Amino acid sequence: MINKLIIISLSLILLSVPGIDAQTGDRDMDVRVGLGVGNLKKESDLLLLSEYELNAKWTDYFTIAPSIILNHGGSSDADLASFFQANLNAFGSPLRNDRRNDFRIGGGLSFYRLNKGASYATRSAFGLNLIIEDSYMINDRFFIGVKAFIQPYFNKDFNSGVLLKAGINL
Repeated sequence: MINKLIIISLSLILLSVPGIDAQTGDRDMDVRVGLGVGNLKKESDLLLLSEYELNAKWTDYFTIAPSIILNHGGSSDADLASFFQANLNAFGSPLRNDRRNDFRIGGGLSFYRLNKGASYATRSAFGLNLIIEDSYMINDRFFIGVKAFIQPYFNKDFNSGVLLKAGINL
């Protein structure tokens, strides 16, 4: 079931962003991959997270970025857990997003599903994202960055974390 959800989410992300990009006539897109840690409020263990994000720049100040985040275990209790998160975010870059350094603040909608193995119940919820991110261009194509986020969910869960990111302009 979780594999179908991942495939459907990735398909929706990949199909929606080129349509957004075609509306603007601008080909400014990039792919970002992040690794880091997060902590779901009701869980005692840190989650080792990987993020896969596709960014479509609408203007020099505004970007749309769908993403998915997956858990890769870490401790004995979390090894049984599967964590999946899908996000649709919008970012504003107060200092423009076409320079060597791109500082941006964003937010959006989030959905997560946590399954802690056969003996535990699966839980999922919708929520919001609040994000601060900074990227630095290494050259014309590659960049690195850091992302900090908090995510309050409608079921009273709360997720927060930090990711180190790397990306490539398409």
